[in-house]
Amino acid sequence: MWGTIFGLEDNPPYAYQGSHVLPSEADARDGVVQLAEIPSHIIRDGRDDQPEDGAPWPWLRLSVNQEDAVLDRGQVRGMWESMGAWLEQTGGAS
Repeated sequence: MWGTIFGLEDNPPYAYQGSHVLPSEADARDGVVQLAEIPSHIIRDGRDDQPEDGAPWPWLRLSVNQEDAVLDRGQVRGMWESMGAWLEQTGGAS
């Protein structure tokens, strides 16, 4: 029922080497990061005959490697604000 809306397949994340290691652009790439949503036409009992262009359900799945977490709108907003602030502090979206 989840539909992937973002993934880093073409630009995989860097492998995490521990909190004591400063990352480098030369580090190995490893892992999967994806975001997925539940389309509007999905209901608890399965599929509905509703159009597929409605607003998705207010849940976002964050997948990192084999681990998944389901976030609500408030949690997504907090992550979005934190990521936006980090982008600004590190020189913008590049």
